[in-house]
Amino acid sequence: MMHPATETNRLLLIDSASQRLCVSVFGDDGNLATRVSHEDASLELFSSIADLLSELSIDLRELNAIAYCAGPGSMLGLRTAVMGIRAWQATGTLDMLSIYSYTSLQIGAELARLVGSDDFLLVTDARRNSWNAIECRGGDIGNVTLIPNESLDSYSGQTYTLADFPRWARTEKPLTQIPYTPEAVFTQPGFRSLLSPAPEIELLSLRNSEFAKWIPKARTADNLSQ
Repeated sequence: MMHPATETNRLLLIDSASQRLCVSVFGDDGNLATRVSHEDASLELFSSIADLLSELSIDLRELNAIAYCAGPGSMLGLRTAVMGIRAWQATGTLDMLSIYSYTSLQIGAELARLVGSDDFLLVTDARRNSWNAIECRGGDIGNVTLIPNESLDSYSGQTYTLADFPRWARTEKPLTQIPYTPEAVFTQPGFRSLLSPAPEIELLSLRNSEFAKWIPKARTADNLSQ
């Protein structure tokens, strides 16, 4: 969790998990300034950060902390943010600066609570007939997990998903879309409790890499046409 409270000022927040790129900064006055773009993060992320910092008259080296979304979501957008932070760190630009991460499902769960839901399951597509999921019971939000399609279909409560997120899997379960607007959560009193120190600057990983085992097979007249 994020400490101390003084790091809230001059905190840069980078969320490139969805098709809606969001870059925010808490200024010296504690107010949040935000830039949103629907352009590709690989093209727009760093110019958005530069423009926002310039607007606030803050140099990148003058930041107190950076918090980034570690996923799940758009891999291109997420990786663009992580590679950028790593590059800044490698060149000494972020020397002695604190770095934190949070997940898109934590943000989504808070957004669901803002619309008045205390019991729900929030999911985003994880491919291979599975879903990234976070459950809220009685207002208490659980951990981010990976669930199979069958678990989603059998869930009896309210189910949400996030707008502007990748979607491949099919489910018969009706999913209510929530607009993904992380800046609405950034200003909530409990937001800092969602931040975890991220010294390695990595993305969220819920599934170990899986590779199909390839067995060499001699090409003969019998199998050339297969």
